[in-house]
Amino acid sequence: MRRCAKAVLFMALLAGVFAGVASALDFNDDAEEAPRGEVGKIYRFEMPSHGGCFYAPYRYVLESGELPPGVKLGNARNLVGLVDGVPTEAGVYRAWIALKDICGNSAELLFTFEIWARRWSIATDSLKPATVGADYSAQLQDQGIQSNVTYEVTSGTLPAGLTLSPAGQISGTPMAVGSSTFTVKGTAVSTNPSADGTRVDSKTFTLNVSEPLVARLSTRAAEVGVRYVGSLSANGGQGPYTWAASSLPVGLSLGSSGSITGTPATVGSYSSQMTVTDANGNSKTTAVTFRVAPKLVISTKSVRGASVGSAFSFKLGTKGGVRPVRWSIARGALPTGLRLNAVKGTIAAIARATASARVTLRAKDAAGGISTKTFVVSASG
Repeated sequence: MRRCAKAVLFMALLAGVFAGVASALDFNDDAEEAPRGEVGKIYRFEMPSHGGCFYAPYRYVLESGELPPGVKLGNARNLVGLVDGVPTEAGVYRAWIALKDICGNSAELLFTFEIWARRWSIATDSLKPATVGADYSAQLQDQGIQSNVTYEVTSGTLPAGLTLSPAGQISGTPMAVGSSTFTVKGTAVSTNPSADGTRVDSKTFTLNVSEPLVARLSTRAAEVGVRYVGSLSANGGQGPYTWAASSLPVGLSLGSSGSITGTPATVGSYSSQMTVTDANGNSKTTAVTFRVAPKLVISTKSVRGASVGSAFSFKLGTKGGVRPVRWSIARGALPTGLRLNAVKGTIAAIARATASARVTLRAKDAAGGISTKTFVVSASG
C-alpha cells in the first residue's frame, strides 16, 4: 500500500516538473485546414498535434457544431486525430474540435468542412425481369468521374441461378419464380488525375423472375373455303409480346397482334412454327400442326320413308369438314311425330299421320363450314 502511494506521489511530482517545461498543447499548422470532401468519396483528414503533457496520447473531442453526416472523429495514431468516413450529404459544416492531454491541457480550433455534391454513382435504376429457364444478362452502369469500378452484393441475395461479377455483370439462368431484393455496392477508384480518390455508392434492386414463356394457339381446326380465325396467346415472360410464324397453310397469314386469319385453299397437314418473343428478348418456338379438312358436304342422297305408328330412325351422313357436326332444319318441317336430333344427326321417333314433307336440312361443323340439302321425308299408313 505504501509502495502504491509513493508511486502516485512520484508521478504527480514528475508531471508537475514536465508541465513546467513542456510546450503548449496545440494543433500543427498543417492540421488547421480540412480538405474538401465529396458525397460518396472516402474522406480522411489527419490532425497532427504537439506539446502538452509528456506527449502522451491525446483525445480529440467535438465541442460544438457538427461534422458532415457520414464521418466521425477519433484518433489515427498517438498524437494524431482523425476525421474519416464517407460523407452522405453535401454542404458546409463547422465544428469546434478540442485537443486534450492527460494533464488537463486543451486547445480548440474551428474547422470548416466543405462537402461537394456526389460526382460518381451507380447509374442503373432498375433491372429487367428474368424468366425461369431462360439465359439472363444485365450490365450495371455507372456515371460521373471516370473510374475502375468493383461491384459486390452487400445485403440480400440474387435469384437462385444468377451471380454478380466484380465488373457488374448479372448473369445466369434463373431457377425459380419469385422476387429477390438485394443491395449492390460499387467501389470506384478514379482514373482521372484531376479528381483522384475512391468513391462508393450503393443501390437496392428488386429482380422479378416470371414463369417460363409458353405460346398457345386457340384452334387448329381449318377447312378449305371456310374463313379461319385463330389467335396466338402467351403466358410467362414479360409483355408485350411479338410474334412470328412459318409454314402456315396456304391462304393464312399472321397479324402483329398474334391473330391468324384467312381462308385455307388446299387440303392437307401443315407443320408450322410459332415463335413468341417477350419484352426482354426471350423467345419460345412452338410446333403447331394445322389440318385443313375438305369442305363439308351432306353425303346422304335421300331419306327413306317412315311407317305411321312404327318406331323410325334414320342416320344422316356428311363428308369432309371438322367434327363435331350439328344439324338443324333450315326450311320446312318434318312429318308430325318425327324429330331431328341435332347432335346425333338422326331423324327418329314415331310418325303419327300420313304425310310427305319437303324439308331443307343444315349441317354446321366445328370449323364453321356449312352444307345444306333438301330432302323429301314421307310417312305412309
